[in-house]
Amino acid sequence: MNTQLDVALQAASAAEATYNADVANVATIQTAISTASAPLAAAQAQLSTDASAFNATLDDLSAAALAAKVPVATAPMAAAKGRS
Repeated sequence: MNTQLDVALQAASAAEATYNADVANVATIQTAISTASAPLAAAQAQLSTDASAFNATLDDLSAAALAAKVPVATAPMAAAKGRS
């Protein structure tokens, strides 16, 4: 028989199957995200370490550049006037 109850049961069964497929799909996506993001924390920590090392070399470069500045010569006249 194809009563109203039978039709409703078939519709509910189809909706349940669709829902179960969606649940499985979401679980698959969540697993993929977890798997893909697992190495993220280690990569972020390495990035931080490498950034600190790079910044330290830039600090050393700046210090070396400042140490390499040549002194500005004073004019002989100005030096002589100060001794009078």
